[in-house]
Amino acid sequence: MGGNVSTVDGDGLSVGGTEAFHVLRVQEGSPGAKAGLQAYFDYIVSVEQTRLTRDDDALRSAMTAYEDRPVRLTLCSSKTRQCRHATITPNNVWGGQGLLGISMRFCSFAGAHERVWHILDAQP
Repeated sequence: MGGNVSTVDGDGLSVGGTEAFHVLRVQEGSPGAKAGLQAYFDYIVSVEQTRLTRDDDALRSAMTAYEDRPVRLTLCSSKTRQCRHATITPNNVWGGQGLLGISMRFCSFAGAHERVWHILDAQP
């Protein structure tokens, strides 16, 4: 995660707001996979210095503008309850669908850590 990590405080994050693009699926070998995006746990909250606050074309436009060039995303994880930065290079030549190779939806991440299963013990 590197040195650029922020912790979650309550239901909000230090990034401001409580909505972002929830990563639901990451295709193997995709730019998203290479950047370390984690399905179900990661939320894309910003691109470079632009906070994503609405379900509009801002993310798509940014990825198109940065096609074949590295761009910095701010990601918040409901698993670790921390935010981090990741560099991704959107492209169409990785062999799959889309510039990032991910499926996502815009939603609130408030209380996301409470909406997952917490496995405390597993036995064979």
